[in-house]
Amino acid sequence: MNKLALFGQLSKTLGYLAFGLNNVLRFVGTATSKVGNVVSNKQRYDIEVLVDGATTITHKNQTEVQLRNCLEGMDRFGVTEVIIKQHIKQQEKDNESNKS
Repeated sequence: MNKLALFGQLSKTLGYLAFGLNNVLRFVGTATSKVGNVVSNKQRYDIEVLVDGATTITHKNQTEVQLRNCLEGMDRFGVTEVIIKQHIKQQEKDNESNKS
């Protein structure tokens, strides 16, 4: 019984280590992605998805890859129209100052 208890504790410890390592790697990946987006000066887009003339979803501050993924998947959902605008950071600042 002593070997079984030891094996159980060892398995539990390895499980916790794997869980902790997974969360650390996920955090590092997310942080790296966000820092990369801030440092790089890539073009950003605002996307409005319309079905039968009504706006269903609005995506703001999207990269080119995210825009391409949205456009590739829109035919599967019956999207009739998409409005794509260049994302402007100054516009966000003006909107925030007008709300105050």
